[in-house]
Amino acid sequence: MILLRKFLGLVLTTLLIGLILAVLFMISSGTSFLAIGLLLAGAFPFVFLIGLPVSFLSDYLSKNLNGKQRKMVALLIHIIFGLIAGLVIAKVFESLFYVGVTIIAALIFWLVDEILRKNI
Repeated sequence: MILLRKFLGLVLTTLLIGLILAVLFMISSGTSFLAIGLLLAGAFPFVFLIGLPVSFLSDYLSKNLNGKQRKMVALLIHIIFGLIAGLVIAKVFESLFYVGVTIIAALIFWLVDEILRKNI
């Protein structure tokens, strides 16, 4: 069941990040909404290679905790790794914009995973 939850989390997070980025780029630079396919294709590897392992790590590190404490530890793990990934990506692309994007992506992944945890 955990693999199904993580896979659905990966897909939903990628879709949400792609939509958010598409809207942000539409507002800021007038980019066409059709660019969403490119943004989804670009977001997927990062969510798969960074977000998915962090989500598994978060589950492992917080497995002995309950309720609100588990949720807060999981959130903190997602944010810390989102920040680290964002700083690395920002260094490569020379733009702090990516730090915000990765932190938002980490928050979305955490939120989606928490929602799926309750419903699956």
